[in-house]
Amino acid sequence: MSFVGRKREKKQIFELLHEGKNIIIDGKFGIGRTSLIREIAKILAGERKFVFVDFSKTPGEMSEKLMKELGLSARFKKKGTKMGYKSMRYRVANAKSLKKQNTVIVFDNIAKLTNQKTTFLRHLILEQHFQFIAIVEHFLPQKHFFELKVQLIPTATITLRYLKMIDVENYLQTYSNQYHLNWQGDYIHDMVNLASGYPLRMTEILKKRGSLGH
Repeated sequence: MSFVGRKREKKQIFELLHEGKNIIIDGKFGIGRTSLIREIAKILAGERKFVFVDFSKTPGEMSEKLMKELGLSARFKKKGTKMGYKSMRYRVANAKSLKKQNTVIVFDNIAKLTNQKTTFLRHLILEQHFQFIAIVEHFLPQKHFFELKVQLIPTATITLRYLKMIDVENYLQTYSNQYHLNWQGDYIHDMVNLASGYPLRMTEILKKRGSLGH
């Protein structure tokens, strides 16, 4: 499914990134948090490099992912042996963004903060070579949420709500026209009401109608 709406949220994120702030994105499951940031990454592709990292992984796995995405070697130059977690973390934390292209590290699926993951974040953030976007799960404990905000200062939080009905209606009308589905106004209106502005439900509705994937 193509990206729908979020004009106000996109403008907020553009402004916050321009101001050099880090961002926390929260909202219920299926509300489109990751989709929004991937859309932002497409729009800003020539200006910033976005690196998506699954925060449910171990700090070692996340460090290895970042090494690869940032084009850093995971081996010591002289010995040729593979680096351990702390060495990779150090290399990542001290890596500088590509010329004329700032790097934004996006941590997705943040469900909890362990001591090890908090330490991992602290090392990456202290060097101030990157900006960060944290996509948190709605069940992230309040204590962990507060700790994350402290780590990411200066930071701003954006909570995603349901999509506007008019955005859903315009999307479905455009979709119908693009794929010659000939959906009538009442039919589209019924789908809009069924979706109720919830992106995940929109996807499910389109799949049931056999139209998603054109």
